[in-house]
Amino acid sequence: AGKTVIAIYALLAAVAGGWQGALMAPTELLATQHWDTLQTVLAQSRVKRALLTGRIGAREQREIHAGLEAGDIQLVVGTQAIIQEKVKFSNLGLVVIDEQHKFGVAQRAAFSEQEGRSPHILVMTATPIPRTLAMAAYADLDVSAIDELPPGRTPAQTVALSAERRPE
Repeated sequence: AGKTVIAIYALLAAVAGGWQGALMAPTELLATQHWDTLQTVLAQSRVKRALLTGRIGAREQREIHAGLEAGDIQLVVGTQAIIQEKVKFSNLGLVVIDEQHKFGVAQRAAFSEQEGRSPHILVMTATPIPRTLAMAAYADLDVSAIDELPPGRTPAQTVALSAERRPE
Protein backbone atom coordinates (compact mmCIF):
# COMPACT_ATOMS: atom_id res chain seq x y z
CA ALA A 1 0.00 0.00 0.00
CA GLY A 2 3.02 2.30 -0.05
CA LYS A 3 4.61 2.00 3.40
CA THR A 4 8.07 1.36 1.98
CA VAL A 5 7.89 4.34 -0.37
CA ILE A 6 6.90 6.60 2.52
CA ALA A 7 9.74 5.20 4.63
CA ILE A 8 12.30 5.78 1.88
CA TYR A 9 11.03 9.32 1.30
CA ALA A 10 11.26 10.13 5.03
CA LEU A 11 14.76 8.62 5.26
CA LEU A 12 15.93 10.62 2.25
CA ALA A 13 14.49 13.81 3.77
CA ALA A 14 16.53 13.12 6.92
CA VAL A 15 19.70 12.52 4.86
CA ALA A 16 19.05 15.70 2.85
CA GLY A 17 18.91 17.55 6.18
CA GLY A 18 22.33 16.26 7.16
CA TRP A 19 21.18 13.41 9.38
CA GLN A 20 21.64 9.66 9.27
CA GLY A 21 18.68 7.34 8.82
CA ALA A 22 18.06 3.76 9.88
CA LEU A 23 15.40 1.27 8.84
CA MET A 24 15.01 -1.72 11.17
CA ALA A 25 13.00 -4.83 10.31
CA PRO A 26 12.30 -7.83 12.57
CA THR A 27 13.69 -10.50 10.24
CA GLU A 28 16.64 -10.80 7.92
CA LEU A 29 14.29 -11.64 5.06
CA LEU A 30 12.29 -8.43 5.49
CA ALA A 31 15.44 -6.34 6.00
CA THR A 32 16.88 -7.79 2.79
CA GLN A 33 13.66 -7.05 0.92
CA HIS A 34 13.81 -3.43 2.11
CA TRP A 35 17.49 -3.29 1.14
CA ASP A 36 16.78 -4.61 -2.36
CA THR A 37 14.02 -2.02 -2.83
CA LEU A 38 16.29 0.73 -1.54
CA GLN A 39 19.10 -0.36 -3.85
CA THR A 40 16.74 -0.22 -6.83
CA VAL A 41 15.25 3.15 -5.93
CA LEU A 42 18.63 4.70 -5.08
CA ALA A 43 20.64 3.06 -7.87
CA GLN A 44 21.75 6.45 -9.24
CA SER A 45 21.99 8.13 -5.84
CA ARG A 46 25.12 9.28 -4.01
CA VAL A 47 23.59 8.38 -0.64
CA LYS A 48 26.04 6.11 1.18
CA ARG A 49 24.13 3.13 2.49
CA ALA A 50 24.69 -0.26 4.09
CA LEU A 51 22.87 -3.44 5.03
CA LEU A 52 23.61 -4.66 8.57
CA THR A 53 22.31 -8.03 9.72
CA GLY A 54 23.68 -10.85 11.84
CA ARG A 55 24.81 -12.72 8.74
CA ILE A 56 27.17 -9.99 7.58
CA GLY A 57 30.77 -11.06 8.13
CA ALA A 58 32.74 -9.68 11.07
CA ARG A 59 35.14 -7.65 8.91
CA GLU A 60 32.29 -6.02 6.96
CA GLN A 61 30.39 -5.39 10.20
CA ARG A 62 33.40 -3.53 11.62
CA GLU A 63 33.60 -1.43 8.44
CA ILE A 64 29.88 -0.59 8.69
CA HIS A 65 30.20 0.25 12.40
CA ALA A 66 33.12 2.58 11.63
CA GLY A 67 31.21 4.18 8.74
CA LEU A 68 28.15 4.82 10.91
CA GLU A 69 30.19 6.26 13.75
CA ALA A 70 32.16 8.51 11.40
CA GLY A 71 28.99 9.59 9.60
CA ASP A 72 30.25 8.24 6.28
CA ILE A 73 27.25 5.89 6.00
CA GLN A 74 24.11 7.98 5.78
CA LEU A 75 21.52 5.23 5.62
CA VAL A 76 21.50 1.77 7.17
CA VAL A 77 18.95 -1.00 6.75
CA GLY A 78 19.05 -3.96 9.06
CA THR A 79 17.71 -6.17 11.77
CA GLN A 80 18.33 -5.87 15.50
CA ALA A 81 22.01 -5.82 14.52
CA ILE A 82 21.67 -2.03 14.18
CA ILE A 83 20.81 -1.62 17.88
CA GLN A 84 23.72 -3.60 19.25
CA GLU A 85 25.88 -1.80 21.80
CA LYS A 86 28.86 -1.61 19.44
CA VAL A 87 26.84 0.29 16.82
CA LYS A 88 27.26 4.05 17.24
CA PHE A 89 25.77 6.65 14.97
CA SER A 90 27.37 10.00 14.27
CA ASN A 91 24.16 11.94 13.70
CA LEU A 92 21.08 9.73 13.78
CA GLY A 93 18.00 11.77 12.89
CA LEU A 94 15.35 9.25 11.84
CA VAL A 95 14.63 5.62 12.58
CA VAL A 96 11.97 3.70 10.68
CA ILE A 97 10.86 0.55 12.46
CA ASP A 98 8.87 -1.85 10.32
CA GLU A 99 6.47 -4.24 12.03
CA GLN A 100 7.23 -2.41 15.27
CA HIS A 101 4.99 -4.70 17.29
CA LYS A 102 7.59 -7.46 16.87
CA PHE A 103 10.13 -5.45 18.86
CA GLY A 104 10.13 -4.93 22.60
CA VAL A 105 10.09 -1.61 24.41
CA ALA A 106 13.82 -1.86 25.21
CA GLN A 107 14.67 -2.53 21.57
CA ARG A 108 12.74 0.51 20.37
CA ALA A 109 14.19 2.62 23.20
CA ALA A 110 17.77 1.69 22.22
CA PHE A 111 17.77 4.48 19.65
CA SER A 112 16.98 7.13 22.27
CA GLU A 113 20.18 6.24 24.12
CA GLN A 114 22.39 7.44 21.27
CA GLU A 115 24.41 10.53 22.25
CA GLY A 116 21.80 11.69 24.76
CA ARG A 117 19.31 12.77 22.10
CA SER A 118 16.44 10.95 20.53
CA PRO A 119 15.94 10.66 16.78
CA HIS A 120 12.52 10.92 15.23
CA ILE A 121 10.94 7.48 15.03
CA LEU A 122 8.48 6.32 12.39
CA VAL A 123 6.84 2.99 13.19
CA MET A 124 5.06 1.04 10.49
CA THR A 125 2.79 -1.92 10.59
CA ALA A 126 0.26 -3.57 8.36
CA THR A 127 -1.09 -5.35 11.43
CA PRO A 128 -2.50 -2.95 14.04
CA ILE A 129 -2.39 -5.24 17.06
CA PRO A 130 -3.99 -4.18 20.37
CA ARG A 131 -0.71 -2.92 21.87
CA THR A 132 -0.09 -0.68 18.85
CA LEU A 133 -3.65 0.66 19.04
CA ALA A 134 -3.23 1.30 22.77
CA MET A 135 0.01 3.19 22.10
CA ALA A 136 -1.81 5.33 19.56
CA ALA A 137 -4.65 6.04 21.98
CA TYR A 138 -2.73 6.56 25.23
CA ALA A 139 0.92 7.20 24.43
CA ASP A 140 2.78 9.82 22.46
CA LEU A 141 2.16 8.24 19.08
CA ASP A 142 0.58 10.02 16.14
CA VAL A 143 -1.22 7.84 13.60
CA SER A 144 -1.41 8.10 9.84
CA ALA A 145 -3.27 5.46 7.88
CA ILE A 146 -2.79 4.47 4.27
CA ASP A 147 -6.31 3.48 3.37
CA GLU A 148 -6.06 3.09 -0.40
CA LEU A 149 -3.83 1.27 -2.83
CA PRO A 150 -1.40 3.07 -5.13
CA PRO A 151 -2.65 3.51 -8.71
CA GLY A 152 -2.31 0.33 -10.76
CA ARG A 153 -1.81 -1.95 -7.75
CA THR A 154 -3.62 -5.25 -8.19
CA PRO A 155 -5.73 -6.08 -5.13
CA ALA A 156 -4.72 -9.21 -3.23
CA GLN A 157 -7.03 -12.14 -3.77
CA THR A 158 -7.65 -14.54 -0.90
CA VAL A 159 -9.12 -17.94 -1.64
CA ALA A 160 -9.71 -21.14 0.29
CA LEU A 161 -8.90 -24.40 -1.47
CA SER A 162 -9.74 -27.92 -0.45
CA ALA A 163 -6.91 -30.35 0.29
CA GLU A 164 -7.42 -32.00 -3.10
CA ARG A 165 -6.68 -28.69 -4.88
CA ARG A 166 -3.58 -27.84 -2.79
CA PRO A 167 -1.12 -28.76 -5.60
CA GLU A 168 -2.68 -26.01 -7.73
